[in-house]
Amino acid sequence: MEAVYERRRTQRFPLNFPLEIKWQEPTGEARHPASTRDISATGIYFLFDREPQPESKLEFFVHLQFEGAPAGGVLLHCLGSIVRVERRNGEVGIAARIERYRFMRPGEDALTPESEEEE
Repeated sequence: MEAVYERRRTQRFPLNFPLEIKWQEPTGEARHPASTRDISATGIYFLFDREPQPESKLEFFVHLQFEGAPAGGVLLHCLGSIVRVERRNGEVGIAARIERYRFMRPGEDALTPESEEEE
């Protein structure tokens, strides 16, 4: 039997959270809901109803709800790129690299001087 080696550098956590994906299309900005399957400090795997191209840039917002969080939860704002796209049992699984992230308070605007600097 062949040995299987783990290539990930950080531990993944099997957590299911709602998220919103944001990307650019030729017709303008698009946003669409999805849900996480697992997440780590450097990556995320989510289920989506679209099939984006690998290496596409995306922005996503993970809605974190947990005990002790402020009313409305916490929003994890991430910038990243798609690493892998998989079709499984009628669903599309997306593995994405998290290149930058920050935690936001409910109602905080994603367009802050920090995120505008990179554009």
